[in-house]
Amino acid sequence: MTERFPDIEIYLMKAEAQPVQQWLQQALGSLTVKNDSSETQHWQAGDMDIYFTENAEKNFSSLWIKQNHSPWLNDLECARAAHAALACEIRCSDSGWQENEGDNNPGQGWIKLIRGEEKSFTWK
Repeated sequence: MTERFPDIEIYLMKAEAQPVQQWLQQALGSLTVKNDSSETQHWQAGDMDIYFTENAEKNFSSLWIKQNHSPWLNDLECARAAHAALACEIRCSDSGWQENEGDNNPGQGWIKLIRGEEKSFTWK
């Protein structure tokens, strides 16, 4: 049985806020716009805070669902749904992490979803 992650974060290549917001509305229901700044969008779906940062990492946007009450148990399930709906490259962690691990988790790898395929890789 797969454990539910407390939050979800995926990275979307060259994604824009509007298509991501439309996809989330279809997947989660009504979204309320809490903050619509040029850097980070803050939406709310039910009791979930969702943050979308368009230029988080080079060509990638970050989508962070802070409280995971979504239909997805983990990052990979969300990444699969986003890849199918948005037809763009998606990257996500291959495992969860704990707050005390910080950025120095040597076991953390990444999964890239591109053109319908999933590939493990190291993202530096």
